[in-house]
Amino acid sequence: MTSHPAYSTPSLRDSAGSTLPSDQEPQLSQIDEPTVLMMPAVDASTVSLVRAAERVTPAISVCIAVRDRPQLLVKSIQSVLANSFSDFEIVVVDDGSAVPARDGLAEAGLLADRRILVVRQEPTGISAARNAALRVARGRTVTVLDSDDELAPDGLARIHDFLSRTGARWVYTDYEEFVGDSARVIRLPSYPDSRRMLWSVLTRPRLPFKHSGMSIDRQLLLQLGGYDEQMSIKVDVELVLRALSTGVHLQRLDQPVVRFHRHSGNISRRRLAGVAAWRKMIKKYSRPRIPGLALCIVAVRAASEVGKWLVTAAGR
Repeated sequence: MTSHPAYSTPSLRDSAGSTLPSDQEPQLSQIDEPTVLMMPAVDASTVSLVRAAERVTPAISVCIAVRDRPQLLVKSIQSVLANSFSDFEIVVVDDGSAVPARDGLAEAGLLADRRILVVRQEPTGISAARNAALRVARGRTVTVLDSDDELAPDGLARIHDFLSRTGARWVYTDYEEFVGDSARVIRLPSYPDSRRMLWSVLTRPRLPFKHSGMSIDRQLLLQLGGYDEQMSIKVDVELVLRALSTGVHLQRLDQPVVRFHRHSGNISRRRLAGVAAWRKMIKKYSRPRIPGLALCIVAVRAASEVGKWLVTAAGR
């Protein structure tokens, strides 16, 4: 394959889309947290799309990281394009798929849409892929969408309306869960402050949020340092805990925005690997005043992960 020059990282912009002076850009190097890395190379076939994206500042950047899910990715992108709200862009980061994601998108006739930007990188993991999407995104708000999920037809309109009404900088939503031919709406809890939600994330058997469908102020996400590239699993949980530990208030939109299809390839099913990740996060973010409480929380999380694995194994 012919090598191509690396795509230069775009300048950071303020909430109105204007380029920030260098002395006003977030100083990520001063934050003692994971930082967003430089952009990977962009395939020659997508360079024109990169240039097109640079000329617009959409309200929402829908960011999708993918590896080896060509058919599911097509459905995911088609669900975004079918939305009633049109002021968006779609940033797809292909994390080293065996068959480049752009090939499947081209076959489906999707690359002709100038709102779609495809970036390909060597396989480096979900955190690096999401950080790459964050660096390319132009919207004031970043909406995360898993490559095997779909947006409801009015999903972006609901998100944009909620953000406009509340001024929220971080929103999570209810969602629809599909298992085979059955579907149900998952209603998530709301929290009055970040501290209560943090403890709920640490101790609740089922997470009180879904990362897919989350909409986050892009500048806030950059200031937090993006995703932790030292973690290979539970990266969404770590990001949320880090935000909550700094006092960021996550607000709930009580309407289903994402359609989640449960299947054998869901990353979240790596339950045993998740136990080790939970232990690391609990040690870092719980800071309990009662001796031994952190160990008890680890035991609860381990039991929860094993229980979910048993339910999955039983085919429920």
